[in-house]
Amino acid sequence: MKKTTLLIFVMLVSFITKIQAQCNEVITISICDMTIIDGNSDGEPDGIINLYEQYNDQSGAMTPISLSTGTWFDPNFNFALNEASGDLFLWDLDNASESITDYQFQLIDATSSCTDGILVTINLILGPFSGFGRPVLDIDDVNLEICDVGSTPQEACFVLPDVDLFEALESIPSPHLNGQWIYNGSSPNFVSLAGSDFTVTIPYVSGPPLADQETFELTYRISGIPPCGGTFETTVNVSVTRQVFSGHPLARRICELDILDGVYNSDVDLTDDEFLLQEDLEGLWITDAFGQITTPNDSNININDVYQQIIANEGLRFGSSEFGFSYSVDQRSGVCNDALSTVLFKVYEYLRPFSQNDDTLEFCEDTLTEPTTLNLFDQLEFTTENGVLFDYVDNGGIINYTNWELISGPSRLGLISNTQANYTSQGTINLQNAAPGNYVFEYQVNHRINYPDDAFVAVTNSPNQCIPSPNNQGFCSSETARVIFTVHPKLYAGENTSGLEFCETDVLVASPLDLFSLLEKNPAEGPIYQGPLGVWSDVGGNVVNNPVNLLEVNNQQTFNFIYSTTSSNGCLDRANLSFKIFEEFQPGISTSIDVCNDNITFNLFNELGGTPNTNGTWAGPNDYATTGHNAVLDPSNLDAGVYTYTVPDNVNDDDDILCIGSSATVTITLHQSPNIGAGGLFSVCQSEAQIDLIDYLDSGVDTSGSFRDLDMTNLLTGSLLDVSQLDAGEYDFQYEIQGHPSCGLSSIIITISIIEVVPPVVTNQTFCVTDGATIDQLVVDNAQDFNWYADAISTIALSSSELLIDGEDYFVSAVDSNDCESPRVSITVTLLPLGNLECIDCLKDGISVNGDGENDAFTLCRLPVAFPDFEINIFNRYGTKVYRGNRNTELFNGVSNQPLTIGKALPSGTYFYVFDPKDGISKPFQGNFYLSR
Repeated sequence: MKKTTLLIFVMLVSFITKIQAQCNEVITISICDMTIIDGNSDGEPDGIINLYEQYNDQSGAMTPISLSTGTWFDPNFNFALNEASGDLFLWDLDNASESITDYQFQLIDATSSCTDGILVTINLILGPFSGFGRPVLDIDDVNLEICDVGSTPQEACFVLPDVDLFEALESIPSPHLNGQWIYNGSSPNFVSLAGSDFTVTIPYVSGPPLADQETFELTYRISGIPPCGGTFETTVNVSVTRQVFSGHPLARRICELDILDGVYNSDVDLTDDEFLLQEDLEGLWITDAFGQITTPNDSNININDVYQQIIANEGLRFGSSEFGFSYSVDQRSGVCNDALSTVLFKVYEYLRPFSQNDDTLEFCEDTLTEPTTLNLFDQLEFTTENGVLFDYVDNGGIINYTNWELISGPSRLGLISNTQANYTSQGTINLQNAAPGNYVFEYQVNHRINYPDDAFVAVTNSPNQCIPSPNNQGFCSSETARVIFTVHPKLYAGENTSGLEFCETDVLVASPLDLFSLLEKNPAEGPIYQGPLGVWSDVGGNVVNNPVNLLEVNNQQTFNFIYSTTSSNGCLDRANLSFKIFEEFQPGISTSIDVCNDNITFNLFNELGGTPNTNGTWAGPNDYATTGHNAVLDPSNLDAGVYTYTVPDNVNDDDDILCIGSSATVTITLHQSPNIGAGGLFSVCQSEAQIDLIDYLDSGVDTSGSFRDLDMTNLLTGSLLDVSQLDAGEYDFQYEIQGHPSCGLSSIIITISIIEVVPPVVTNQTFCVTDGATIDQLVVDNAQDFNWYADAISTIALSSSELLIDGEDYFVSAVDSNDCESPRVSITVTLLPLGNLECIDCLKDGISVNGDGENDAFTLCRLPVAFPDFEINIFNRYGTKVYRGNRNTELFNGVSNQPLTIGKALPSGTYFYVFDPKDGISKPFQGNFYLSR
């Protein structure tokens, strides 16, 4: 690196010009080398001087100044002066002095009598400083390495500075800025030098060496004014490396239709200039999601193959799909960056064609046989492809991509376009009162409906291959289709007419009525058509001949007729005729009736003769009255007498009387019926044998009647019924008494429900006599509740604790929840005698009298129950009786109750017993047991 010789002039020359004593004293201070100024004398230069000190140090100063003298002010606002302390920071001044007044500072005392308060003015002459070059970076004495981004093709249309050369100089203190940079060379790659902005262009050279680089020498030169005259300069070397360039990627839109037409069936090379421009050749392609880039050097792709993958993943209605392929070039030097370019493609779904689905769409003027509104959208048929419907709809938003327009016709019929509120794709029009004529409406679908949020910018190369430019090519086409229909004229049928009212007795309606005479018309429509193409009908569609004979009127009956006309084009017009005929209400024919007090309730209205109307009311004895035509009377609580039925006047909605009402009567004679009771259902056990049906009548009834066996049981004699012969079930018996003829035959039904209980299942049973078996030990298989009897006819059941007797017959009957018994079944009980091998000896062979509460006594099982008169004697081994017992003594517990040894605890050993049943049948038996203590 060339060393810059710096002429350092340290000249502190003071020029004192005495202008005026005490006011506006002007002095000049020169600082030729600001880099050596050490304001705080700490041995480190800081470039700080104090204006108070500078002034006082000048020879010839008229009066010394201090902080109390005034405040310093910088008229040029260099922002390097501390106005309170007077410290001036020379390193913060941007330029070297070019005139004596470039840096001027004033001491101001506003309280003085001096003009503007100026006491002193100091002019500072600052010597030039060209800075120091940055430390060299390598053996080539390079002070600065930069990346030449301006050399890449994307900047080729602009001459932009690559670097500010001041970056090659030391920054503390900063060099003055009013010097000049000079290029010391003649490289063809040098472009310009404007101020400190240095511009070069490093050309691209393919292949090694990979770093395209060049070093440039430049000098920064700055001059001063006396007494700091002379030229100062600093020379630096700047290394510029070309930034790698991955090329201009040219984005492309592709309409799906082009792919389907085979435009993209073959492979394309992404390095072709129609996809990527001016790229460095040392780059690599990055593997993509569609499997097109198989190796870093593979630049061939197939758009059709990518499209097929999009369809497979997203379906036929994919809207749009963007994909790209990236080319990467690694940086050549650490001061530059890697470069990446992505060639983008975007495939757009194309609009499938659509058309009107009915080419003969026709309507009539008033659309009487059609809906009053029509959705034009419903008249279109859209393409269906592989089961996918390609219809195009939007429902009104900030942006609509569809629109309906009237192409020709008498009127828009209320059609809303996509610029109006409430627009939808339905294209709803109003056919009511549509003017006759031919109409043509067009449905317009913008291709953007498939990709409304598309922000993709397609890019193609400009003619000079400078910077690629956006374009609008590649979009799919929009689609339109027309809906054409005709509105045919009608034959005028008149106006809808209603509100006419007549009474049925009026002469007007007594003869055939000309319906045309009642039908209103609109003069603007001309005369009502009354030719052969017009037809009168009722609301059921039945043809009516005019004039018409009216049928019988019911109440206030409205008659509706329709007059329809049909033109040669099949257009229908019609007028509705409605008028009301008021009936003259009939009260019926008066009559008299006999009523029995036990008859069912009846309605007086049904007793009237003739055909009375149902809109009347009744009045009768004891202020009887109804609010309607029904007069339901209960004969059991009835007042005999005359009841009057009155029908009202027939009035219209304005209360005008059109027909006058009238009355009819019903005279009632009341008769009493015999008291027969209510009857009912009664449950009877089959075991009751015979019952008297009189017992089942209500208390106080007339018992002069007779019973009829309705179920033909043949078991009824008078009122006595043999129930023992009846199977389970219900049997009806009617009790009858004939009263007054008006009352008819009085009868009630007595229903007898026979309860039959299934007999129990039992067998003969055997017990050991030692069991002491009782009635409750007898086993019954199929009944939960039952009674045991001593014989077949006894009415007293045996106690459950009664002992069973050997060879005795016992009778059992099942009992249900109603306490009904079944037929009795007998069994025979056998008691096995003592010693029988089937009976287990339950007497113990030993007792242990040790006070533990277990096995402390010689128990006798249930022998005391079986033989209540028993006697037991116990002997020791010597034959001496030590215990005598019966049902009244305690069990033997090892203590003697016999004379001589009474109350004595007997010793351990073998003892012998003799048990005597004393029943006159069973023989005594003996045994032994062991007593231990």
